[in-house]
Amino acid sequence: TSSDKPKTAVVVGSTSGIGQGIAHRLAEQGWNVVAVGRHREGRAAAVVKTLEEYTDAIAKGKEEGNVVKPQHSFVPCDCFSLKSVQEAAKSILEKHDTIDALVLTQGMATTQGFTPTVDGNDEKLTLHYFSRMAFACLLLPALSKSEMAKGPVILSILSGGVHSPYKNFETDFSLKENYSVSNAANAAGFYNDLGLDALARSNPNMNFMHAAPGFVNTNWGTEFNPILRAMVRCMQPLGRSPADCAEFMAGPTIFASANGDDLAPKYEDVGIICFGGTAGKAEPSTVSKGHTPEARDFVWKQTIEILKKAGLDVSE
Repeated sequence: TSSDKPKTAVVVGSTSGIGQGIAHRLAEQGWNVVAVGRHREGRAAAVVKTLEEYTDAIAKGKEEGNVVKPQHSFVPCDCFSLKSVQEAAKSILEKHDTIDALVLTQGMATTQGFTPTVDGNDEKLTLHYFSRMAFACLLLPALSKSEMAKGPVILSILSGGVHSPYKNFETDFSLKENYSVSNAANAAGFYNDLGLDALARSNPNMNFMHAAPGFVNTNWGTEFNPILRAMVRCMQPLGRSPADCAEFMAGPTIFASANGDDLAPKYEDVGIICFGGTAGKAEPSTVSKGHTPEARDFVWKQTIEILKKAGLDVSE
């Protein structure tokens, strides 16, 4: 039956931190994992080997029977380049006509100013927002074929419910004039809420979610200057481990939908599900005060324009 067939998840940012934790947890649960990350010599084989070890660990406890063994793969992508995202998406769609979950965790922690990518957009905003919306738009055809009990899950892990609105979105959408670390963080969070909400409205059978993971003990902050890096490192033993965080992020979202359980609730009349939480429980959280239909339409229109300008084949 189709329920015996492994489900498929694409995990972007899967080579470290939260993304890696989620990829491992999915493999352990018998999912096909398409791990997406930056190209490094020997990385593809190493990533697939580790995912297979997680799958084998759980398979040993089950009857051999006619269980279909999950197939794992690694797809290289430079998420700073939207063209590279399109190439990665194309290569994923060539091998997978159905995708059940898309997990977006690509990111960076820096104190740099506005730093343009090949497309002329800010590096941080590209990782935290534009590349994420590009993957979501480009993989929609395969996500729409999912037969998960409560529908496919598109999960962006950044700052759901904890960011403030970015007030200059109409006059300085791309942050070229008002760049600061806090504006970059708020814009990315605010745009994730609005962009995912726009997608949720045009794809009502899918679950678009924006989560805040809390402080996780990962390599986060490797791009900081040395003094800040030392401070982050000192704080990290207090953070939740990537494995705990993976359970915390995937449990009420991907695994809930696969099992037919209720997902975290939506907030009022917004199409997106936001959640963060404390003490290992997923708490539904709210979108920011600036989250209006006008802001959503404006931000989505700008987003599609930027993706199209980079040569991506996306529609509104």
